[in-house]
Amino acid sequence: MLNDEPVDVLVVEDSESERASIVAALQMSFPEVNVVAVNSGTGALDFLFARGDWSDRAGADPPRLILLDLSLPGADGFSVLGQIRSIDAEDALTLTPVVIFSDSQNPGSITRSYRCGANGYVMKPVSFSDFQAIITSIGQYWLTSNRASS
Repeated sequence: MLNDEPVDVLVVEDSESERASIVAALQMSFPEVNVVAVNSGTGALDFLFARGDWSDRAGADPPRLILLDLSLPGADGFSVLGQIRSIDAEDALTLTPVVIFSDSQNPGSITRSYRCGANGYVMKPVSFSDFQAIITSIGQYWLTSNRASS
């Protein structure tokens, strides 16, 4: 299902149009970035833990960034985030930045996201041009400016 290249960004979004827009914006701004997109929390966990359709990823490096929606079928965003952050601290996945990309303006969701280990919380903008600008700025920071731990 994957080529041998490391995955730079995992996009977890159940809305087909928003998922396609996120991937397109990332690929337009960062053509060298390898993006994988899944439509459910369960799909994200399968990818991250090399299960099911993603079992061929066994031993693969984690993505450099995870963009995670909260409202997902199967395991919701909080469940995905909790499972990522609850694994052995020595696992490289625990260092992967997770940015919540959500429609929710609920202060409780924002607080809970950070308490569960999110590195950022970004509101999805309404206009397409703002959507592209936000995705580009997220990618610029996490993929270019931020220094990751080795």
